[in-house]
Amino acid sequence: MFSQQKRVLPILLSVLFGTVSLFSVATAASVQQLYTNLCATCHGVEGKGNGPAGVTLNPKPADFTDCAVMQDLSDTALATTIKQGGVGVGKSPLMPPFGTTLTDTQIRELVTYLRGFCK
Repeated sequence: MFSQQKRVLPILLSVLFGTVSLFSVATAASVQQLYTNLCATCHGVEGKGNGPAGVTLNPKPADFTDCAVMQDLSDTALATTIKQGGVGVGKSPLMPPFGTTLTDTQIRELVTYLRGFCK
């Protein structure tokens, strides 16, 4: 009985951790897709604020690769800006609100993704 459990346990653990790993990859892919679809047009694929629509905007979109700027922004400030748009936080009205488009979970994941641009 115990020898059979010893053989099954590694298989169960690999399935469990393999599933968690696949979930993390799927989450990362979906967050990247959200960024690409909703943000990259202005903020650029690399987060530098130089997307095709962003180069013509005044003020320029935020540069997420600027670590000094990103360190001054709390996660709450970033999430609020994503939810309410620029107008909601006293910034540019050109930044649209996504509070009715994205879930709170998606917004938190997007904030984490944005933090990844500052290396």
